[in-house]
Amino acid sequence: MNKTLLLNRLYKDINEIIISRQHPVTGLLPASTAITTHGDYTDAWVRDNVYSILSVWTLSRAYSRTGEKIKCDELSQSTVKLMRGLLQAMMRQSDKVETFKNTLDPLDCLHAKYSTTSGLSVVEDDQWGHLQIDATSIFLLMIAQMTASGLRIVQTIDEVDFVQNLVYYIAFAYRIPDYGIWERGNKINNGKTEINASSVGMAKAALQALDGFNVFGENGNPKAIIHTIPDAISRARNTLTHLLPRESISKEVDSAILSIIGFPAFAVTDKNLVEKTKNKILSELGGEYGCKRFLWDGHQTSIEDHTRIHYEHSELANFENIESEWPLFYTYLYIQALFDNDVTEAKKYREKLESLMVDVDGKKLLPELYYVEKDNIEAEKKNPGSQPRVPNENVPLVWAQSMYYTGLMLDEGLVTKDDLDPVKLRSRSTQNTDGQIAIVVLAENSCVKEQLAKNGVIAETISEIAPIKVMDASELVESYRKVGANSSLALTGRPKRRLQGLATAQTYVFNGQPYLSLSSIQHTENNYRVFDAKLASTHLKDEIAHICKHWINDEVAVVSYLFTQDMCDSQNASELLETIRSFQLRKAQPNVGYASANLAIRASKVNDLVVSNINIEALSESEEVSKSPWLTIDVSLLSNELQQELKSFETSDELGYTQLLTWLKTYDLESDLSSDKSVNNITFKALVEALYVRAQHKQNWLTARLCFSVLNLSFTDLVDDVAQVCSRHISISIGNKNQLVLTGEHALLKPKKLIKLLDKVAIHPLERTLIQELLVILGNTIRINTPMFNGVRSIKLNNVLMLCANTTDYTHTTLKNFSLRSPAELNDMVQAMLSAQQEAFVHDVEYNFTEQHLDQTKPSTSNAMDTDWMEWRSAKGLIIRFDDQFLTDIWNSLANTKTLVFGDNKEASESLDSELIRASMTPREESFARTIDEQIQQLHPIYYKSAIVEVLYAFSQFCKDNSEAKFSEVVLGDILFEAANLYVTENNNIQPNERSLDVFVTQSPQTLRSYVLRVIESL
Repeated sequence: MNKTLLLNRLYKDINEIIISRQHPVTGLLPASTAITTHGDYTDAWVRDNVYSILSVWTLSRAYSRTGEKIKCDELSQSTVKLMRGLLQAMMRQSDKVETFKNTLDPLDCLHAKYSTTSGLSVVEDDQWGHLQIDATSIFLLMIAQMTASGLRIVQTIDEVDFVQNLVYYIAFAYRIPDYGIWERGNKINNGKTEINASSVGMAKAALQALDGFNVFGENGNPKAIIHTIPDAISRARNTLTHLLPRESISKEVDSAILSIIGFPAFAVTDKNLVEKTKNKILSELGGEYGCKRFLWDGHQTSIEDHTRIHYEHSELANFENIESEWPLFYTYLYIQALFDNDVTEAKKYREKLESLMVDVDGKKLLPELYYVEKDNIEAEKKNPGSQPRVPNENVPLVWAQSMYYTGLMLDEGLVTKDDLDPVKLRSRSTQNTDGQIAIVVLAENSCVKEQLAKNGVIAETISEIAPIKVMDASELVESYRKVGANSSLALTGRPKRRLQGLATAQTYVFNGQPYLSLSSIQHTENNYRVFDAKLASTHLKDEIAHICKHWINDEVAVVSYLFTQDMCDSQNASELLETIRSFQLRKAQPNVGYASANLAIRASKVNDLVVSNINIEALSESEEVSKSPWLTIDVSLLSNELQQELKSFETSDELGYTQLLTWLKTYDLESDLSSDKSVNNITFKALVEALYVRAQHKQNWLTARLCFSVLNLSFTDLVDDVAQVCSRHISISIGNKNQLVLTGEHALLKPKKLIKLLDKVAIHPLERTLIQELLVILGNTIRINTPMFNGVRSIKLNNVLMLCANTTDYTHTTLKNFSLRSPAELNDMVQAMLSAQQEAFVHDVEYNFTEQHLDQTKPSTSNAMDTDWMEWRSAKGLIIRFDDQFLTDIWNSLANTKTLVFGDNKEASESLDSELIRASMTPREESFARTIDEQIQQLHPIYYKSAIVEVLYAFSQFCKDNSEAKFSEVVLGDILFEAANLYVTENNNIQPNERSLDVFVTQSPQTLRSYVLRVIESL
């Protein structure tokens, strides 16, 4: 078609179908003009609005190429008006943004839809699944894309601050369960949120697109630059890698993922993973009329009960093979084929889309979905794909129509790929394996610099690198609390949460002043662990490996490391010095080497921030001091008795520790120990502080840990370490008698509150310290090596300690012996235990089913780690393995029943005629194995499939032991449900809105099997 004619036709159609619906005041669009039994679609959904205006923006880009300024401007302004309408609707809820940043509570989130006429909320906080991270993220992503194309959407500094806060709002998407793109959360729509791959991927795309982006446009006011945290991007990528091709725990595949593996998010750059995910979507969800949203989706099917919004698990199977098919998903496949230069694929999907259009007043429009009419349902179930489907009354789905027009313009050469992706998101790498890391070693003073030089380490003092200044990571956190702060909107900027290594590996310019940030692994608090050079060496190696793995910028990463006199005085300082020396000389890794501060900051990823009312406390060069004396107090002022007792600290760590325990029975911290009360007084606290300093320098770890507790000290980032673990749905049990269980609810506790809770369960001062130390180790490990926690549901901290101490007794002696070990040794023991747990989990998942039962997770490890059995079942359900023995047992068990039904639907095809099978197949032939596999693979969700296999195993073993038992019909799904009800009845551990099956599948295989056997015995 002639391009001018096509442009004019599109201009007419887009005006009539989309722009004519745009509200003249708010600029918002209704999702549809339809009001049906399924809902009122006249509201303005955030997601639908962004996708709907996409074709208007694309058409403006097309006209800009022809030089048609009037139409280009008209379309551009319609685009700006809608995006600003959404922005203003959200800004009215800035209080929610502020609250949600800190609570991550679904009830505190932005609304997912607004009134088209007013931009105000239309439904209460608890009356809708508002928390939809992908919707907020696609809005932010398109702000970047549209601004890069020349539009001005964000117009004031107040709006810049709000957008900056939206970045903080989505930054934790990798661990925020939401309701997802379909607003339903769990597949059965029971109000439970889930971590959804489509939400995580869209958030990742938005964060990447806005990183260092000026929302006022190129050469705009520097105050309009948006700043994202690189660790949030890397964590989102890790989560995606873990989830895909699954959408969530209840949706093993979902067509929504098409939006993130290609246009518009381009969130996954692993081509193999993209292809694997796409193929799974097409093979399991693809149809002649589009793609199903997800398996067993009852939405708008003829048999859906429209009077309620949730489903019973038992009715999900009723929707099998009759799920509605959405042409919408062909639009994603169409556009992505064009981006991939796949002409054949693009032609196929264009033709499919055009064949699915409905004629309305002479216009070809895409309906929301196609469904199977009630009279044809049974025939369709028996022979999937055999029956015609009809469009629903929601015509057009503006979102789909807009995407089709966008693809058509790209297909016809009216726009280019760069027009649709001006920020070049599709070509951005998410991993730069050749990234360079510069090690900048700073010395506390010139004396330390000389000591380092003698050991072959090149260093600079803080004064030598002027005008560059240095801040520690905690000061960088405080600085970011000002970034985006806006008193008019009552916004405070980034929440006070620890920044990780990727953030501190960047350099900063605040209001024109350049800064290096010390590595996130360096702490300034009074922490005995920093005196263990071996541990410091391990942390440095881990941190550099982590940065190498996740650095995505072309510029150099900078690891700034400060050496103090205390570190030089450490007994095993040589190990840390050797590590740094090998990095500086590029011996350890060729892409990691020495750099001066000046050179590093010139070559680095610099964040240029203009922030009002900011006061950064930069580090200053300390005085030159010699090695710490034996004690930092005047011992002569103490009584002769105390002076004599102090000598025990010179003899050994254990004797000093015993002496301190004795004193604790006599003195409190404010007790005056001076022999002459009229002279300078020395409190017991001052003495303990002096002993603490000495113990750290002498590496008397037992005494140091006791002093740490006696002085009521705590680790600065302990709250964040707990959050790192608990936010991944891992609970931590602490204590024996007065047990404390830390869960996701504790992820945002204030430091003092957390310490207060921990102190209540610590029965001994040493235990108080060790609890904190173990929590720090767990938090750091899950950040550096997340897969180490695969399969972990809960951690029993006391058992971790006993396991590492190689004892079954939790006594004072155990605590003491354990505390004699260095922090590095403790860290290594915990790592070894986690590694053993991971190996056992992977072994269980990968092994054949019966072999798993014979080779359970090592008892010693399971004492400390509880497997996340839902995750275990999800992992195991991905590949169900039947070894020869299990197949033989199944075949033999068929002699005990006439019919074996898989699942809970007796009318479904997943059943075996026992007599026919036993007459036609032998137990170990391949056809029998395939027959069993075919029955199993039809079951969904994936954890349910795995649970059914466990029931099948229990049934086969029951028949093995009870060959005389006979059944006319065995329905494995019914047995599972009955066992679940029995378990819940006896244990009374179900919450409101929970189903017994949901609770049951989180229990161990042993528990599930025991209840299943009881049900089988009663048949």
